[in-house]
Amino acid sequence: MQLPRLLKSFNVFTDGLNKHGVTMTVKRPALKFKTEDYTPGGVPFELSAIHGVEKLELELVSKGYDVELFKSISHKIGGNLVRYQGSLHKEDEEEHQMLYGEFRGRIVEVEPSEDKAGEGGEHTFKYVLTYWKESVNGEDIIEIDVMNLKCIINGRDYFAGMRKNLGL
Repeated sequence: MQLPRLLKSFNVFTDGLNKHGVTMTVKRPALKFKTEDYTPGGVPFELSAIHGVEKLELELVSKGYDVELFKSISHKIGGNLVRYQGSLHKEDEEEHQMLYGEFRGRIVEVEPSEDKAGEGGEHTFKYVLTYWKESVNGEDIIEIDVMNLKCIINGRDYFAGMRKNLGL
């Protein structure tokens, strides 16, 4: 039987500032390809052509009133660099593995929780990303660079041929 890698703990750094103890959750981007469905002549099955990657969104939930995240709101599409790292562990192994992610993007939405006396409150910061990279123990799993037309998954660059043909 195989056991899952469980995220035991994590930390977030916004522009190098350690957010340990403040960031409560990170909702990493969903990887969804833009597709077009079609049925080729003489084929009784529908197929999908991949045309790109859907918009990458990430959410951070911060406890209390996070002044630093509010100050990091930017009009620039690349926004600020944020990184997260966590400790992955399989219960049948002694070693922990490091999940490491970094992204660039700008905050496009801030949603406060309900304010109540005696409770610290929360804020959800929603980012739209132009760059996202994730690795486990230094092995790159995924890297998407929107501005440079890169989509690398497990070492395979899916848009290398397109960049070459466009002279990029």
